[in-house]
Amino acid sequence: MNHEVPLKFYDIVEEYATETAKPVSESEHDALARYFQLLITRLTNNEEISEDAQREMASEAGIDPLRIDDIAEFLNQWGNE
Repeated sequence: MNHEVPLKFYDIVEEYATETAKPVSESEHDALARYFQLLITRLTNNEEISEDAQREMASEAGIDPLRIDDIAEFLNQWGNE
């Protein structure tokens, strides 16, 4: 990956991996960390995140688009804790 992803996003991947029904493989960790970085950066900048934007970020990060809704639910619960 071209981008240096801070470790805190890998921590989020670990938390996500323990809570998701679909197992997270070791090979997905970099892509998921990048996706969380992109997504959370937009959230903290109060940017709107449309479905198209989520698909674009998923594509950029290289994650399975089928994870998008699952990750959105995870972040929603995570943000409410």
